Amino acid sequence: MPISSEDLQALGKSTLDDYLRNEPVDQVSVDIPLLKKLMAKRKDFAGAKQNVTVNIRKSHDSNFAWAYGEEPVAFNKRNTVENAAFPWRRAVDGFYIAHDTLFANGIKVREGGHRAYRLEVSEKNQLLNLLAEQTEAFRTGFSEKLSMELHRDGTSSEDAVTGLDALVSTTPETGVVGGIDRATATYWRNNAATGIASTTDGALATAMEGQWRACIRNGGSPDFILAGSAFIDAYRQHAVTVTNNAAAGAVKKLDAGVGSGTSTGLYFKGVEIIWDPQFEQLDALESPSIPWEKRCYFINTKYLELHDDTMDIVSPTRPYNVLALYQMVNLRLALVMKRANAHSVMSIA
Repeated sequence: MPISSEDLQALGKSTLDDYLRNEPVDQVSVDIPLLKKLMAKRKDFAGAKQNVTVNIRKSHDSNFAWAYGEEPVAFNKRNTVENAAFPWRRAVDGFYIAHDTLFANGIKVREGGHRAYRLEVSEKNQLLNLLAEQTEAFRTGFSEKLSMELHRDGTSSEDAVTGLDALVSTTPETGVVGGIDRATATYWRNNAATGIASTTDGALATAMEGQWRACIRNGGSPDFILAGSAFIDAYRQHAVTVTNNAAAGAVKKLDAGVGSGTSTGLYFKGVEIIWDPQFEQLDALESPSIPWEKRCYFINTKYLELHDDTMDIVSPTRPYNVLALYQMVNLRLALVMKRANAHSVMSIA
């Protein structure tokens, strides 16, 4: 028995709805750790004309002084707050399945309203299997591409979101971020240390210690460390000493392959260093002067937030002259930084 075009459209949307809502992006895959972390603390974005705007304190404008007797007290007019505006962007993706593809899988589509036709059990199973495969690939591809773009600096397209590479920059003295010029606004610069001589004894650990202190100088500690393969290898070989605390008399076992998946099993200040597999893809895509694989980021997620309006599942009406099922998703989002000097980026030579 055939299925009506209206029922097919409804089924396609409900299948997408199940995959994209009931299995949230932050639970999908461990190979996109940045997106996973951001989604864990995502903020609802109710809508804005153009930007997601946050107030930041740029100074205290303190007029502190010592005084005695009748010495007059000086007063000043204070301007301590600045607005940082981050443009929201819309991420989209879509796919279609031709009716002939469905027909080739034993499913005939007829024009008609809801419940105009009924599928046999075998046909229903075949249709669900086909939609499951399409939506699984759709979901995974969208998540990976979104995660990739959240790493980048937003210059790949006029409509691209401003990502980590611009917010926590390897050249923090230059560029306009959130509408604020870093060349003059020194308070709006992230911490950075590049060209670290990682093979020199103590150099990498010393540089990381310095950057950690710079991040916490104004309060708070980084709670997320993201790094590339080359940086992790250097840290493992030249900055970490393996200690054997096995009980005397017990069989001793040492495993050089610590960690599991993107969790490296390596820590700094009690925070695990997470391997980001997408750094390698970014190097192939961009060929940056400072390779991603040689980088490490100290991030304080209290001051770096993903604002989004949740995924909107859409079933567009097919063109009058094309027989196919169309499905798409929309997601409006902005990556918002509320304090720059809470973060750091490092790279080895």
